[in-house]
Amino acid sequence: MNLPSVSIAVLSHNYERYLDEAIASTTDQEPGDYRLAEVVVIDDGSTDGSIVVCERYPNVRLVRKAHAGFGDTLTRAVEETAADWIALLDADDAFMPNKLRTLSPYLADRRLLFVQHAEYVVDADGYPFAEDSHPGGATSTLVVRTDAARALLPVTNELFFHVLAELGYGIKVDEPLTRYRVHDASMTDRRTPGAFSNYMAGVMANVAERLAELATTPPAWATAARLVELAATYRRRAARIRTHADRERREGRMP
Repeated sequence: MNLPSVSIAVLSHNYERYLDEAIASTTDQEPGDYRLAEVVVIDDGSTDGSIVVCERYPNVRLVRKAHAGFGDTLTRAVEETAADWIALLDADDAFMPNKLRTLSPYLADRRLLFVQHAEYVVDADGYPFAEDSHPGGATSTLVVRTDAARALLPVTNELFFHVLAELGYGIKVDEPLTRYRVHDASMTDRRTPGAFSNYMAGVMANVAERLAELATTPPAWATAARLVELAATYRRRAARIRTHADRERREGRMP
């Protein structure tokens, strides 16, 4: 039996405070019907003690690069990994020990290219931030088939990979398998009115542009017509969110 292989990619920039917990959560995964091929930390030019933390894990591969932001780090993560699937982890989050074991039946399904699962939401100190679990959707709740992820590169945000679900190749798992951390040092600005909405509008415009490019030479999992149609959908979403961002700025409120 050929077990599905998984690369775990940890995305980090100045997350020394949380990085040890994040890496330990990848190396302590419970065994199951999968093969953990590698754990890779993509360090986006950290200036804190992150590299020292990584050196405590000799079996974890460290990729250091100049600081270029989240999108560049996410793109590099997909480029660096070689297993059937890539499990993404922001370095301020942590996997539950049973994550890969629980997801292994879905990873063995050749019809799937994208798996999303629920998450626990915790605060900066690891205490519950919300009473119930959240359905997920952010980076640390996604596992993506690597060849499909590469076809979408370069990416600016994990939203690019949700395209695979919209095309019918995804599944959502209700079990919370990641501890997602909410804190003031997040890489995206959620405190300035309109800033996060404007950022997401830009991401959706980026997705639309990439889908239009792919339509000229479609991958095996999509037709040109469907990619053009979905690109138009993302353009409309970007326009709506920009309108919301303008309203948030005018009214001085958060989304």
